[in-house]
This record gives sequence, C-alpha cells and structure tokens, in this order.
Amino acid sequence: MDSTTLVYADLNLARIQEPKQESPPSLSPDTCRCPRWHRLALKFGCAGLILLVLVVIGLSVLVLSVQKSSVQKICVDVQENRTTNTTDCSAKLECPQDWLSHRDKCFHASQVSNTWKESLADCNRKGATLQLIQDQEELKFLQDLIKKEYNSFWIGLSYTLPDMKWKWINGSTLNSDVLKITGDTENGSCAVLSVGEGKVISESCASDNRWICQKELNRETPCNDS
Repeated sequence: MDSTTLVYADLNLARIQEPKQESPPSLSPDTCRCPRWHRLALKFGCAGLILLVLVVIGLSVLVLSVQKSSVQKICVDVQENRTTNTTDCSAKLECPQDWLSHRDKCFHASQVSNTWKESLADCNRKGATLQLIQDQEELKFLQDLIKKEYNSFWIGLSYTLPDMKWKWINGSTLNSDVLKITGDTENGSCAVLSVGEGKVISESCASDNRWICQKELNRETPCNDS
C-alpha cells in the first residue's frame, strides 16, 4: 500500500471521528416572532386600560357624592322653607279688634249685661263660645283680665239635669281640680266668674251678668289666604 492510499484513509477516518454539530431546533411555522417593541406596546396598553378603569370608577364615586350632597341641600332648604312658612303664619295670627290673645285663644269681655242664654247666643254670633276654662293658669289670666271691672262674668258652664253635674257647653264634665263652684246649686244654675271674690259662683241662669267669649286661633286660614 502506497503512501497516497494511507493519507486518504487517515483523512476518511478523521472525518468519521469528527463530532457532528447539532443544528438549532427549527421553529414551527405557526410560532409568532414578535418584535420587542410590540411586547412593550402591549404592556403599556394593558397599563393604560387599567388606569382608564380606575379613572371611570373615581368619577362615578365623585358624581354620586355630588348628587348626595345636592339632595341633602335640597332637603335642608325645604325644611327651612317649611319652618319659615310656619313662623310667618304664626306671626300673622292676630285676634280681632278689641279681643285679647292668650296662648292659642282670643278673649272678649262684654260691656253690657244679659242672661246666660243670651250671652251664649252673642258669642255664637261672633263665631265664638262662652268661656271654657281649661286650667288654673287660664283662670288666673281671666281674673287679671277683668279685675278692674268689678263685675261678675258668665262662663260656659251650667248645672244640668238629670245628670246633676256641672258641664261645659262642649259637653265635658267639670274637673273639680280646675274649678270649684261655690253657692247653691239647683236646676237652672249657671256659673259666673266673680272678680270681687275671685271665685266661680253658682247663680240663676236668668240673672243678668256680663260675659266672656273665646275663640281659638285658626292656624290654617292665614297661610291659605296669603
């Protein structure tokens, strides 16, 4: 074997023993090869979307808060308006001329004398009733009202049969804690407020005395008229 043959054989052996280099794995045709700036754009887009959602939620909360404040302000304004109207109406409440006011009533003491029945009729013509005394405080006011008159005044209280009780003209029975009647009590007796004695006295309804009328203030009419 000549030298040329030996050299060729050595070359073939070297080629056989040389390790083969692995080729890089081939990518699937469906695999997306996205540039880096695409990935960055996607990230910024997601962040922007999240920020937009947060802004929308914040604006919604702000709008609801403003609406709630507006509703509360309207309610307060309505309440203040009602209070103002009530105050204005109360300020307009006045008793007729020559009548005196006390609490929620108007009072008028007559300047002439007549029977209890005629006194009741006169009060009715005035849109009022004979005096109904509801408590000790009102009794004291009436006594102060007429203390300079030195007269007795009919009030809306009479002795009725067959009940044999003192009753007010509205049908209610006299409360002895409010008034105590002195004098003889019999059928046809009516009550007079005596200034001189400071008492309520039983007297014949046919007697002549002055009288006190009362009417309650109507809190609806003045506001409706305005």
